[in-house]
Amino acid sequence: MPTHFDQESHAHYLTFSCLRNLPLFSGPEFFDLFIQSLDRAHRRLGIKLYGFVIMPTHAHLLVYPATSIATSALLTAVKQPFAHRALEYLQLHQPRIYENLWTHAGARRVRRFWQERGGYNRDLFSVEAFEKTLDYMHLNPVRKGLVEAPEEWKWSSARFYKTGVSDLIELDLPDWR
Repeated sequence: MPTHFDQESHAHYLTFSCLRNLPLFSGPEFFDLFIQSLDRAHRRLGIKLYGFVIMPTHAHLLVYPATSIATSALLTAVKQPFAHRALEYLQLHQPRIYENLWTHAGARRVRRFWQERGGYNRDLFSVEAFEKTLDYMHLNPVRKGLVEAPEEWKWSSARFYKTGVSDLIELDLPDWR
């Protein structure tokens, strides 16, 4: 069962998965669509985006809600517009995959991109917890054998923390860095 907290004044580590843990981030168009959705939510909601990693089967975010926005509202603002666009893309360009995305929502059958429920949310109460979580996120593509060093994974904030350059999306630095 997902864990949700909404502690103000703390960073949040969020993880959410594709339906049935399928590798639905199968090409750059999906990563780009997700970055666009994340960027819109980042700007519109006024959250601080400290880090992200988008994997083939899931995504990690490290955020700080600058306002009293609920985590569920943040997740909806990022995931829902992306899922709508990704499903449209799949319907047009990858119909076999699209047809396999049926699931049940009560008595109804629906298509989903994301696994039902919000995912995992952990409040980070210390600089040490923040740094460990950021390292854990950034090492994810290395642990999965996708790259040899975290900054080699294009769909991550690792390069920003190594070089100071963010070429995909504007990121925020924590006050103590």
